[in-house]
Amino acid sequence: MGDDGQVIPAVKDWTAWNEPNNPTFLTPQYVKIKGGYAIQSAIDYAKICNAVYDGVHGTLVAGERVACGVTAPRGNNDPHSSRPSVSPLAFLRAVKKAGLRTFDAWAHHPYYAGPSDQPITKPVGARGSPATAVTLGNLSDLVKLVTQLYGNKRIWITEYGYQTNPPDALFGVSWAKQALYLKQAFAIARANPRVDMMLWFLLKDDPNLGGWQSGLMTIAGKKKPSFAAFEKLNA
Repeated sequence: MGDDGQVIPAVKDWTAWNEPNNPTFLTPQYVKIKGGYAIQSAIDYAKICNAVYDGVHGTLVAGERVACGVTAPRGNNDPHSSRPSVSPLAFLRAVKKAGLRTFDAWAHHPYYAGPSDQPITKPVGARGSPATAVTLGNLSDLVKLVTQLYGNKRIWITEYGYQTNPPDALFGVSWAKQALYLKQAFAIARANPRVDMMLWFLLKDDPNLGGWQSGLMTIAGKKKPSFAAFEKLNA
């Protein structure tokens, strides 16, 4: 029960871990083996998600769903870098190889790369090579690979958002653009028949300026134009 006395609905949708292809959340990403490197994060994550899936569904509670993946939008696929990470499509292939059996949905965080990017902007690979990132602009690449490897699974967008300037002068967009891009992003998700969840991150800006400033409200509680845009989407 909530503070207002209302009964809170039961939690039936679960995600396993957060951004396991990102060394901030799961390390090591790679280990050296004879003849090269293994994607250790995928090996470890396959065990994690198999266990979460089995545990949740083992309760026999009706309607429970588990999402695996919850992947970060980018990765360098470079075990020699100072901060090695795995791109989302490479990670998906690797967890399949490592024995990830199944899931109810594949979750992903298709964040933009810079303030000049719109939701429809497709990522570009280095020096003409194929893009390794998965944003909303090329979400179909992720859907295609999930289908090839696991069939007609659902897709959950469990984090998405645009930071604003102010307060973020480096990565933020104007308040008006945030509202516009919010509407565009949800339109993209709703037009894709495989996507049945999309979460905006955050409701209120992070009080730490080094954190995430994509809230629909400022830290002081002032509503940005995106607040009203979000309300209209859910009216």
